[in-house]
Amino acid sequence: MNPTEKIWNTRKVEWDPISFVEEADGSISGGGLLYRPEKILTLVNHDGTLTYEEGRDYVLEGARIVRTPESRIPVLARDVYTAPYDGNPMISWLALSERERFMRIFPELYTYQVHATYETAEEWTGFRPGCGRDALSRSFEKLQKGGEFHLMFFGDSITAGWEASGCDEHPIDLRTGEEFHLRIDRYPHLPSWPEQVTRVLREAYPQAEIQKMNRAAGGSKTEWGVTEAERLVCPHTPDLMILGFGMNSLQDPPEKFIAEIEAIIEKVRAASPDCDVLVFSPMVPNSEVGGLTGHKLKAHEAALLALAERLPGVAAAPVYSTFEEILNRGKSYYEISGNCINHPNDFSVRVYAQTILSALGF
Repeated sequence: MNPTEKIWNTRKVEWDPISFVEEADGSISGGGLLYRPEKILTLVNHDGTLTYEEGRDYVLEGARIVRTPESRIPVLARDVYTAPYDGNPMISWLALSERERFMRIFPELYTYQVHATYETAEEWTGFRPGCGRDALSRSFEKLQKGGEFHLMFFGDSITAGWEASGCDEHPIDLRTGEEFHLRIDRYPHLPSWPEQVTRVLREAYPQAEIQKMNRAAGGSKTEWGVTEAERLVCPHTPDLMILGFGMNSLQDPPEKFIAEIEAIIEKVRAASPDCDVLVFSPMVPNSEVGGLTGHKLKAHEAALLALAERLPGVAAAPVYSTFEEILNRGKSYYEISGNCINHPNDFSVRVYAQTILSALGF
C-alpha cells in the first residue's frame, strides 16, 4: 500500500474502507466505494487475516459492496457505537439530535471496517486540492541547498497522530503541557500523516538534514496555540511550520478563528522571520453528533485560503473540501472515521497526507 498515491489520480485503489452500520431505524448503511470497480482484487477484514469471497460474503452492485445474507462481514450495531443519553452535561455535546442517545467516542471502529483493493477505469471528476508550493519558495530553496532544516507540526489531536495504526509521535499532553510518547502498534502499521509528509520530504531532499518536531496536543484550540506558540514552537526556529487547528474550534466565528491562526504565525515569525507556513483545514466531523452540527469549518477553510493569498510565505491545504468530495462520492462517515466523531482512520490519514503533499507540490 502506497500511502501517498493520490486517491484522485489512480487506476488501482488500495484499501478503500467500507463498513456496514445499523442506523436508528434499523436499516443497514454503508458499502460505498470511491469508484466503480472493474475488478475487485481483494476484500479483507481490518487486520488482513480474512479474505471475503464474492458471491459468498458480498456482491458488487456498481460502486457499492452489498452483504449477502450469509456474509461474514461484520455489522456495527447501533447499541455498540451509541448509548442511552441521561442528560449528563459532560457529554451533552455528544448527544444525538433526538437527545435520547449519545455517540460514543469509539476508537474500536476500525475493527468493523473492511478494505477493498480494486482496479477502476473511472475518472475522478470532483474537487482536487491544488498546489501552494510557490508561496513556500524559501523552504524549498533551503531544502535544495541542504543542511539543517527544521520542520514543525503544530495543532490538535489529528496532527498529533491519533488513530493512525502505526503512529510513533512525541506530541504534547494538553493537561501537563509536556511531551509524551504516542505509540499505536496495530495492522497495517500506517504512520501518522506528519510522518508520511516528513518521509516524502526526506526522500526528495536527501541532502537536507530534516529535523521533525511535533508539538500538537489533543483537545487543543486555536487560543491554546496562541498561548503556547512561544514556549513550544519558537525555541525550535522552524523553517516550515505545518499548522493544523480547527476541529476543536469548529463553532468559533471565522473572524476569531483566523485572527488566532494569524496570531500564532506572528508569534512564530517574531522568533523566526523566514519561517514559511502551511495552514490546513480539518476533515468533516460526524453530522449526527449534536455538538458538531452547525459548525463553521467551511468558512474557516475559506478564511485560511484567503490568508494564504494575503500573507507572503503562507500556503493552504483544503482538507475539509477533499473530505466533502469523498462523502459526496457515497462514502459513509463510519467508513472514513477512526473514532465515530472527528478523527481520521488509516484511509483518512492517507488523505490528510496526500492533500498536504499536494499543497507542497508533490
